[in-house]
Amino acid sequence: MDLTRLFYYVVSLSLMGNILAIGLLIIKKLFRQKLSANWHYYIWFILILRLIIPFTPPISFNVLNLIPQYQQAIDLPQISMPSAWQQDKPTAVMQMNTNNANMAQETMTEKENTQPSSSGVVNEWLNWQTTSLIWIIGVIVILTYILLINGILLFKTKKLPVCESEFILEILQECKAKLKVRNHVSIVYDAAIKSPAIIGLWHPKIMISPEIVNRLPSEELSYIILHELSHMKRRDLLTNGLVLALQVIYWFNPVIWLALHQMKQDCEIACDATALAVLKTEEYKKYGQTVISMLQLLSESRWAPGTLGFVSKFNTRRIIMIANYRRTTLKWAVAALALTLAVGCSSLNNPINNQSKNTSSAGQQKATTTATPPPTTSLADNTNSIVYQNTQYGFSFSLPGDWKGYSIVSSQWQGTSLSGGANVESGPMISIRNPQWTSDTPTQDIPIMIFTIDQWNSLQQDVFHIGAAPINPSELGRNNTYVFALPARYNYAFPKGYQEVETILKGSPLQTTSVTQQHPDSTESMLSNMMISAKQGKVVFNDDFAAKTNTIEDIKKVWGKPDKTDWVSSLNEAYDTYSSHSLVFGVNKGDQITEIRSYDSRLKGITLNEAEKVLGTPAYDVTSNGQEIIGYEAGSEFKLEMVFTQPTSSAPNPVIDHYNVLYPQGTVNNMANYPGRQW
Repeated sequence: MDLTRLFYYVVSLSLMGNILAIGLLIIKKLFRQKLSANWHYYIWFILILRLIIPFTPPISFNVLNLIPQYQQAIDLPQISMPSAWQQDKPTAVMQMNTNNANMAQETMTEKENTQPSSSGVVNEWLNWQTTSLIWIIGVIVILTYILLINGILLFKTKKLPVCESEFILEILQECKAKLKVRNHVSIVYDAAIKSPAIIGLWHPKIMISPEIVNRLPSEELSYIILHELSHMKRRDLLTNGLVLALQVIYWFNPVIWLALHQMKQDCEIACDATALAVLKTEEYKKYGQTVISMLQLLSESRWAPGTLGFVSKFNTRRIIMIANYRRTTLKWAVAALALTLAVGCSSLNNPINNQSKNTSSAGQQKATTTATPPPTTSLADNTNSIVYQNTQYGFSFSLPGDWKGYSIVSSQWQGTSLSGGANVESGPMISIRNPQWTSDTPTQDIPIMIFTIDQWNSLQQDVFHIGAAPINPSELGRNNTYVFALPARYNYAFPKGYQEVETILKGSPLQTTSVTQQHPDSTESMLSNMMISAKQGKVVFNDDFAAKTNTIEDIKKVWGKPDKTDWVSSLNEAYDTYSSHSLVFGVNKGDQITEIRSYDSRLKGITLNEAEKVLGTPAYDVTSNGQEIIGYEAGSEFKLEMVFTQPTSSAPNPVIDHYNVLYPQGTVNNMANYPGRQW
């Protein structure tokens, strides 16, 4: 996970934590004198959970759902989305052809004025990259300071004189017996420390000033020791370390700091309650008097991160709580618990946008019809727009006229199991790239994730998740086979042109049509999709790379080096094999992909008779080396060839061995006086 994405998650959890922290402060204010000290302390652990748990299941009620949301502004980044730092060469590029019959007629008009605003200039400088760098520097500086202070303190405590007074050790044993503490605890003298404190998780030590030991009576001294032992019994040092770590991570958020500071104060009061619980009623007043005596004795408290002391600046409230010490009545406990759960559960769950709720309910049944017609006003209605049309997945996307010459970048989204973290689902993602995009000045792409209906339903039911984001992709549309979605927080880096893309998306630019692949296992559907893919220079089950538009270097950047490379001198080409993908790529001397062969096992259901029945009489049909090869024209640039074993009397209808998509023009080598091949 990169730093920018990590910081965005921290900010997202921080904002949701703000809502919870404010809600808890209000609850504490409402029930200030009605709840016990332990109640006031323990409800803060809901905030701790919110700040450390990145993923939580969605529920229908959520405080954040009461706030109007703009999905694109709150979604989190996805690992698979194109970004400003993407490699210079796109994975697969299809340049616009002005004569393409699939494109709508283009008419040039005056472009809307989109001069960058002052906020856009600020975004270019103070973006997520910059702020994430500032954040991590702050974390390192604060953490270094805390570790340094505690390291010095731990080193110092090893040299402090240990209390050997039988009188004080007897008091210590009596206090341990009252609290039923069995761990070994030692008392050390530190003249530099003002307020008594306990330090050490594994070898706890109570640090106390000799001045306090000499000036306080034994009864008050026992209350101090009882208080420090209560911290150990309640494991407050461990909680304090966790709170300290959260303060370091969320150092930029004053609301979280205030809430966690309040939690530390409530911890001291809850610790008083633990001590009072083992004392007699008549001793409550004496315990409070000990706090007052300490305030009179000590002019200023000194505190080191990682220690828990006896006296601090909030002692007025603390003395009041001691004086009014009592257990919480059932009715107030139930009322506080109900409010705490309402606020806590709401913030523990991530917001559900309306669109997700609609698609989730729709996902209870498999869609068999096309999507609901889009609003009447859309970019597609604009006669000045141009249209990208994808027949393979059955959708079109309307673009402004100034996007003429755009390119298509193909990649894959990955779905990760919530339990094991392994990739369990994947699918294509098609990104429409602005023609102004360059490696030096990248612009915002329009990424479109493509899911099957079953995949989308599983995603809504939290069977898997995409990236590390707690928010799912947002649906753009669907047809009878696929759901098209926008990645969560696709524009997190705020590259150039992201505002224009947001404007395009507001115009409902995506239109859907039915596709023939209603039954993915059907041979007829598979053959139809093989022809559809071949017209784009691709093979089925692999939308990553295409003949003509990709080079072998593009493939190596994604899949690494091939398993083997064979040079075929008669064809003047190399053939690179990727066994794990069941693909072989033909490569000319310019590194251009001229042929893609697929040996995918899912093709094995295709027979010779079925291929000719669905695709018609082949334009090419030869028998060679015990194989029958048939071929079809796939548009004006590509050829589709299928290789079968030669039919025999015992096997008149053989199954397919493999098939390939060929780009004939790429096989021409004028320097070698080689005219190329057509099949």
